[in-house]
Amino acid sequence: MTNPRFSIVIPTHNRHELLFEALRSVAEQTCDDWEVIIVDDGSTLAVSETDIRKIVGNKFTLHRHEHPLGVAAARNTGYGLASGEFIAQVDDDDLLASTALEHADATLRLNSTLKVLYIGIEAFGADGDDVNARQRRTLNAVLEHAQPVCNGRLHLFDESLFKALLRSVPIAFQKPIWHRSLLGRVQAMRADDWPESAWAIEAAARSIRSALLDLPLYRWRRDGQSYFSVSTQHQTAMLGHINMKRHLLETLGQEFPSHRKLLRQALAKARFNYCYNKIENKLSLPWKQFLRSAIEDPKIDHLKLLYRSIVRN
Repeated sequence: MTNPRFSIVIPTHNRHELLFEALRSVAEQTCDDWEVIIVDDGSTLAVSETDIRKIVGNKFTLHRHEHPLGVAAARNTGYGLASGEFIAQVDDDDLLASTALEHADATLRLNSTLKVLYIGIEAFGADGDDVNARQRRTLNAVLEHAQPVCNGRLHLFDESLFKALLRSVPIAFQKPIWHRSLLGRVQAMRADDWPESAWAIEAAARSIRSALLDLPLYRWRRDGQSYFSVSTQHQTAMLGHINMKRHLLETLGQEFPSHRKLLRQALAKARFNYCYNKIENKLSLPWKQFLRSAIEDPKIDHLKLLYRSIVRN
C-alpha cells in the first residue's frame, strides 16, 4: 500500500462534537489521497474509533494520550505517526474548505521545488468579520515587505520572507502544509505557550522553498476566544513571543550569523511591545524587559515610553 499524499493531523481534547465537524470537512475533500491522524490528548471520555470510522471510513489513525499532555505534545505525536508525503494540521474546532487539498495538490505538482505551502485563512463565527479585516491588513503588509513573485493567487517567496515575518506573522503563515522531510529540520512546537509563528520564521530563515496560495482554504473558528479580547491572555502570549524570539536568536543566530542583527532587533521589538502593552493597560513598567529592549536595539521610542510611565505615576 502506497503512502498517501497528505497526512492531516488533528489534536483534540474534550471537544468531540467539534472534532466530528472537523472530520466531516476532511471527509468532504474533493481530493481523496489523504489520511487523518487524530491524537486524543487525554479526553475525559475517550474519542471513539467507531464514531470516527462513520465519518472518514478507515483512512485514519487514532492515538490516545492517557493523560493530557497539551496541544504541543499532541501535535508532535501526530506528526510522528504521519506517513503522507505532505503534512497538514487542523485544529479540532476548525474546518477545511472542501477543495483545500485539491488546490494544494495541484499547486505542489506544478511547483515541484516547493517544500512549504501556506494557504489562505477565512475566519468564521461571531468575531469572523473583524478578524478577517485585521488579518488581511497584516497579510498585505507582509506581502509588501516580502515582495514575492506572483502567479495569480500564488505568491512565491525568496529570502526576503524572513525579514518580513520578523515584523509580523499573519495566521495564513501559521497553518502550513509541509513536506515530511522537514520533520526534525524545522522545530515543532516546544510547549503550549510556544507561538505557532515560530515555525514559519525558522523555515524562512533556513531559506526553505515556500509559497502562499491566497485562497480561503482553511476555516478558522473565531467565537470570542481570541486572546486580543482578554488582557491577561494577551500579555501571556506576548511573553511567549519574547521567549520564542530569544530562543531563535540563541539557535538560528549561531547557525546563521547574518541573521543575528535582525533577530536581535525582533527580540527587542517584542520586549518593547510587551512594555507598551503594560503601560496602555495602566500597569507598572516591566523594567527588566524595558532595559533589555533598550540595550538590544535603542530607539527614541524607549525614551517616549519611559516619559509616559513617569508622567502617569
